Amino acid sequence: MTLIDRFTEAAPDLRAFREDKPTLLVAWWCTIYSMTIISFRVCGRYVRTEKIYSEDTIMILSTVPLLIRMALAHVVLKYGTNNVNTINSTIQNIRQRETGSQVVLAARIMYAL
Repeated sequence: MTLIDRFTEAAPDLRAFREDKPTLLVAWWCTIYSMTIISFRVCGRYVRTEKIYSEDTIMILSTVPLLIRMALAHVVLKYGTNNVNTINSTIQNIRQRETGSQVVLAARIMYAL
C-alpha cells in the first residue's frame, strides 16, 4: 500500500435529495437560531437606548450573507457536487453536479462573510 492510497478513498455513491433533507433542516435550525439572537440583540438595544449603533447596523447587515448562504445551500444539496461516482450518470446530471460544485465556492464565501 502506497502513501497516496492510505489517504484517498473511493468516491461516494449518488444520493437522492430526500436523503439530504436532514442536513438542510439542521442548517435552517442554526440559521433561524442565529437570526433570533441577532433580532433580540438589536431590538433589546433599541428598546433600551432608543437608537441604533453602528455595530447594530453591522449585525443587521450580517443577516444578508447568512440568508444568501442558505439559498446557495439549497442549490448545492439539490444538484449535488462532483465528489461522487458518475459512471452511469446522464449529461444533464453531470452538468447539474458541476453547477453545484461551483455554487459551493460562493456558499463558502458567504459563510466567511
